[in-house]
Amino acid sequence: MVEEISFWLLGGCEVSVDGQPVDIGHARQQCVLAVLLLEANKPVTADQLVDRVWGEQAPVRARGTLQSYLTRLRRALDTEIARKPGGYVLAVDDQSVDVHRFRRLVADARVADDEHALALFDEALGLWRGEALAGLETEWLSGVRDGLTRERHAAELDHADLMLGAGKHAEALPGLLARGAERPLDERLAGQVMLALYKSGRQAEALDHYQRTRRLLIDELGADPGRRLQDLQRQILSAEVPAPAERAVTAHDRAARELAGAVRRQWTEEAGLRSLRRPQPLRVRWSNTRRPVAADPDVAPSQPHGDVAGLVRLFRSLPSKQLVVLGEPGAGKTVLALLFTLALLEDLRPGEPVPVLLSASSWDPRSEHLQSWVAKRLVEEYPALTARTASELVADGRILVVLDGLDEMPLAVHAAAVDALDRDHRYPLLLTCRTAEYENAVDRGGVILTRAPVVEIEPVELGDATAFLLSAGPPARRRWEPVLDKLRADPALPLNEVLTSPLMVALARVVYTATTTDPGELLDFADRESIEQHLLDAFVPAAYLAHPAAPDSRTPPRYEPAQAQEWLRFLARHLNRLDTHDIAWWHLVRSVSGQARALVVGVVAALAFGLAGGIAGGFGTGRWTGFLYFAVYALAFGSAMGLIYAAGVKAEPVRVELRFRGTGWRFLGRFAIGLALGVLFSRTMGLPTVVIAGVGLVLGLAAGLHVWLAKPADVAEVSGPPVVLRQDRTAALVLGLTFALALTLPSGFAVGVPTLDTAAAEAGWVDILISTLGGAVAGGVVGGVWFGRAGVLGIGFASAVAGGLIFGPAYPNVYGLGVGLAFGTVFGLSVAGVSVLSRAWGAFMVGQVWLALRGRQPWRVMRFLEDAHQRGVLRQSGGVYQFRHARLRDHLGNV
Repeated sequence: MVEEISFWLLGGCEVSVDGQPVDIGHARQQCVLAVLLLEANKPVTADQLVDRVWGEQAPVRARGTLQSYLTRLRRALDTEIARKPGGYVLAVDDQSVDVHRFRRLVADARVADDEHALALFDEALGLWRGEALAGLETEWLSGVRDGLTRERHAAELDHADLMLGAGKHAEALPGLLARGAERPLDERLAGQVMLALYKSGRQAEALDHYQRTRRLLIDELGADPGRRLQDLQRQILSAEVPAPAERAVTAHDRAARELAGAVRRQWTEEAGLRSLRRPQPLRVRWSNTRRPVAADPDVAPSQPHGDVAGLVRLFRSLPSKQLVVLGEPGAGKTVLALLFTLALLEDLRPGEPVPVLLSASSWDPRSEHLQSWVAKRLVEEYPALTARTASELVADGRILVVLDGLDEMPLAVHAAAVDALDRDHRYPLLLTCRTAEYENAVDRGGVILTRAPVVEIEPVELGDATAFLLSAGPPARRRWEPVLDKLRADPALPLNEVLTSPLMVALARVVYTATTTDPGELLDFADRESIEQHLLDAFVPAAYLAHPAAPDSRTPPRYEPAQAQEWLRFLARHLNRLDTHDIAWWHLVRSVSGQARALVVGVVAALAFGLAGGIAGGFGTGRWTGFLYFAVYALAFGSAMGLIYAAGVKAEPVRVELRFRGTGWRFLGRFAIGLALGVLFSRTMGLPTVVIAGVGLVLGLAAGLHVWLAKPADVAEVSGPPVVLRQDRTAALVLGLTFALALTLPSGFAVGVPTLDTAAAEAGWVDILISTLGGAVAGGVVGGVWFGRAGVLGIGFASAVAGGLIFGPAYPNVYGLGVGLAFGTVFGLSVAGVSVLSRAWGAFMVGQVWLALRGRQPWRVMRFLEDAHQRGVLRQSGGVYQFRHARLRDHLGNV
């Protein structure tokens, strides 16, 4: 009988087997289990376990103690905690862990109809037995606890909306009153309390609750309630509160909710990697701008200043749902945009647009409408969305575009972008930009966003910088406190000015993480510029000394700081040459010179096709035609591919995955067409029945393969760089396999078949001309699909040469069918290789090999980029990486 094991974290950390509790030891050992359960089925390194369980208080023999805890847990749970190259893995059914079950139930509820959603929310919230991770007090687990508390609150709000919509106001009211007392500033919750009181016949209490909430908001935040809450008050006063309509879940509702879940998971993971939501994050503040780029006073923000939570409240209060955030370089605009996006998603209200954070760098407003560009980016980053659904979601105002980095667009389009955004004012928008660049764009274009208030990020206050730097633990506190005391005593010190920048504060924390470092040396620099240069110089070496390897790597990578810095400098210079912020793996081949690309690809193609031609011409028999065919094939295909690659391959990655379910009939249809063509082709050549059947089956399979390539079905899988590479590699290999199957037998028989029936035949000029033209047309068409105009000319010419030689001096082939099949195999694989080289992944492999041979990049470039992302040197933006800040990229690129 299989024992049922359950793990509980939404309360104290507990384990039960068949309903019977299991002793899992003291609190510290429970912390180890909690970390492994939260990362169920994912590797966690020993360094990560030590950091998450002990933090800065780790004992000297922490690793040895950790091993003993793991041994005891294995015995207690009678389950394997496997040690793999990437770390320790606790392999369990994630639905046996209440945290993961809670998240799955909530996600399902948000896309279900009302009746099922209520049941799912009831089940999800019923899993909570108290405060999450109760009794487990570590810095990392405290941060997780805060996140889980936010998730619970968001689920309770959604659940309450459904309860009120179903007329269960009396049943919902006690819980709403209790939560309302705990969170008196939550306007959505206040509205639910008011509605439940009103529906229970307690109109006066509902209005009184509004007035209490209003006074609190004014006293605490200096702001009136938002429009939604004000409208509800007016409806209660006039007794015109509409009856809640039954929620109809349309296809667009479902798509929007699934998209919201995917975006939230994407940026929650990114925020965790960048340590943006630690218990002591660096606080970013903003205030209303006084610059002449703000909108009319009528749309000026009602709140003069605030933080991330205040920015969310401000945005929700704006009738236009448009806002501009300005800041100096390194002020924290991207961080603020990311945290703003997450804050909205964690409390996404019914009818609110889904915030999607996009980098503005790839938008050209002169040639692409905002709606078209946003829809395209949605499909690229969340490929389960169809182009039509994405476009309709944008057009219907169901997407809030968080457009980060107007200044990262080419300077020539800044004014055009502001003008385009002002003309398309019906779309919800939050725009970030450097202050000077935005002012210049407004000056040049003479246009502002007339409906968008403008706020500016304020310099970091010394108190906030102090809290962030000291939160690293007692060792950091001992080293930083003398420095901070001097800064408080002498505000004129240059370091005071440096620490007003969030970027520099974050770099300082990383650079002086190691206990062997002394932040006091920052006081010896004469000016701000020299301190900032020092921090930028020291950041990468510190990141590669202080951070663990990526936990999902099979073999933990180890990079020497000096070597890693050289590779990163190369990437920075590569981005400068392309004038972009995006490290797109499919563009790395552009850092290889045209001559080098031509040499690598041309030589490989010449050898592969030359071998095929040599086999057709009689290699191994001593006849001169073998060497002639080798030379002609090598020269034709080698020069064609070399010239094509010298011109540049501009293939974009394809986002597909292999999917077999539901493809049966379509596969059979294509298979039948390929089978018929193969049989017809074989019969015209007078082949035996068995051979005819073989050719037909192979061509049928080749014709049907592409049916199994489909758009990803799971919107939860966001297009991160490794995902995009994996999907394009799948498409490239299927394309190559298709051509290998389609060409091997037919071309083999074309060369070998004359030995069966027509060994005495002689070819005339008409035969040679027809074969040459046929080769040119077929090669030109396929080459054009693969490489555009260069492919039409290059592949068309090479195929014409190969076609003409079929009836050349080695015809008729007297070496037999075996030689023909050998030719077909080599030729088919060579063409398959060319097809792969036409794809983004094929071009990437060319670039990767050349750059590794030259020492410009490691052999496993993607693993290096993923690791740099884990270390906080890079950030992820959709399917590409970027340096964590443009200033770091510029610094590395100019060294």
